[in-house]
Amino acid sequence: MKKIYLSFFSLAIAIGANAQEKATMMSAKNIQHQEATNLRPTSSTNSPAATRATVIWENSFGNAADWVLDHDASASSLDWQIGVNSCTGNFPIADIVSTTVADGYLLLDSDAYGGATGGSEVEDSWATTANSIDMTGVTYAAVQFEEHYRRFNSETTYIVVGIGDGLGNVVWPDLLPDTDISAMNNVFYANSAVDAAGTGSSSENPEIRKVNISPALVGLTAAQQADIYIRFHWTGTWGYAWFVDDVKVIEQPLDDVQNISSYIVGVTNDGIEYGYTPEVQLDTDWTIGSTVYNFGVNDQTNVTLDAVFNGFTSNSSTALIESDSTRQVEATESALGMTAGTTYAGTFSVEAGVDAAGGPEFSDNVGVREMRVTDFEYAMDGIGVYTNSDLTSIGTNSFNDDDSAPVADAMFVAAQYMIKSTASVSAIKVMLANGSVVGGEMYGSIIDTADFLANNPTPIYNTLPSVIEQFNLDAGYILLNFVAPVSLAPGAYYAAAELYSNANFADIRILDDRTVEEPSTASMIYLPGTGLNTSYTNGTAFGVRLLMEGFVDDLGINDVSLDGISVYPNPSEGIVNISNDNNNDNIITVYDMLGKVVYSTTSNTKVSVDLSANGTGVYLVKVSNENGSVVERVVIK
Repeated sequence: MKKIYLSFFSLAIAIGANAQEKATMMSAKNIQHQEATNLRPTSSTNSPAATRATVIWENSFGNAADWVLDHDASASSLDWQIGVNSCTGNFPIADIVSTTVADGYLLLDSDAYGGATGGSEVEDSWATTANSIDMTGVTYAAVQFEEHYRRFNSETTYIVVGIGDGLGNVVWPDLLPDTDISAMNNVFYANSAVDAAGTGSSSENPEIRKVNISPALVGLTAAQQADIYIRFHWTGTWGYAWFVDDVKVIEQPLDDVQNISSYIVGVTNDGIEYGYTPEVQLDTDWTIGSTVYNFGVNDQTNVTLDAVFNGFTSNSSTALIESDSTRQVEATESALGMTAGTTYAGTFSVEAGVDAAGGPEFSDNVGVREMRVTDFEYAMDGIGVYTNSDLTSIGTNSFNDDDSAPVADAMFVAAQYMIKSTASVSAIKVMLANGSVVGGEMYGSIIDTADFLANNPTPIYNTLPSVIEQFNLDAGYILLNFVAPVSLAPGAYYAAAELYSNANFADIRILDDRTVEEPSTASMIYLPGTGLNTSYTNGTAFGVRLLMEGFVDDLGINDVSLDGISVYPNPSEGIVNISNDNNNDNIITVYDMLGKVVYSTTSNTKVSVDLSANGTGVYLVKVSNENGSVVERVVIK
């Protein structure tokens, strides 16, 4: 297995990097990640709506003859496809849900091709308009299209403007993933924002992209203006896929700012946005803002941002955003008055001059953000809060070692939490995804961030083990309880789940929320095994949550008392007896107060356990069989 949307995290980088920055990444060999595409949404409130600019030319891929599909035969044999096609590789992304999806679309399925060829070839493929586009008299223009694109880490997507001589003769550039296009006025990155987000990043489905091609139109003769071609160019080695539909060439608007993404972040959270935050862990100060792109021809002065939440507002501005430039427009706000039990939803509206509410280009000026303040639950993911979630999953059948069967037992999946006020934590809550199976076992732990980033996820505290049962699958989560609540002093910690599937007999998959892009080290994975024993960054939000003392499990599931079982004497000077009056096959496990297993056996008779060598203190004796389980606290004097 070769594919991973994770990235290798070097310790040297981890120590010196700010958590708000993406660490330098390199692809990890022999790692696999499977995406649960059925969990992906079909729309997003942050996807910009179609522009009302003048359309010069358009095509919906309803007629394959409108396009010429080709590739560099010296490099590979991968071609684009036109029609109603799906990805067919081992790591498919969902079909595009574009406006005219029914009549066909363009698809480059790198995953299927790379998987079949071993992923070693440099793919170099393009789709070009078969006929020229007349752009006589056009000074400012853009290519607009709907897409669904997911990046691995080595491919590059381009829009190329072919300039004919009036007779259809065009000189096309040779392009590779690392080609320097800075001196080329007719080659443009098609997905610069997604590519910059890093390995595994993806567009919305669908997302409307606008690529400014105005530089290619400068200084053309009349014959050249009437003989323009558009090309979608893919190059790279074994990526995921790129869907394209509903292509238009539009006149670039003079004034058009776009709200690329919005955010509300506690100033001490190192860039992490939490979906759920206990009231006592809220920051006093918050950064509220948006990333704003000026797509218009004109430079924009006095760009304003109004963020309106239920309960508070934020207003900010920047003096100048030049054409084809991006700026952060944000403000720091204090004492927002947020209280437990409330979901705060905010609308972020960007305005600049005539590009204001009611204007022809305002449809892409608005973004949203949501978060919930709680009494006891702390979650990086926003499952159950975000109106339009982008969910995938990860688990024990996502990875393998040395091209063997996909066994990833003893892997850690972790999410980082900033503790502001000393917290008493009673459990870790793990959000289960489709593909989890009854019988999967997991342990929870609290791990120091420095240890995890140093490839040494040594727990500070461990929970009791838990086994997935049907009611967990029905509820969509499982609780990993500490023997007693553990106290966390202010600082940064990872809440982790260690997964055991019994060699994929009972796989475990955990939800991964990609709705909000997080810092690279916000979520982490640790993979044990030959050649691994390595931590990897994820840049999303794993469904691994902290539950503070006082949380009540709304499943209402408690241990069931078992007939014929008693644990005695209590207290004891070392010997503990576990009776078995009904001669059932019982699994007996003894834990110390850190959650460490100090004794385990299976028996259908009475068992005596000598704990004297383990020292005095409190131990938990868990007895379980097909009828249920019981846990008894025993004091060793």
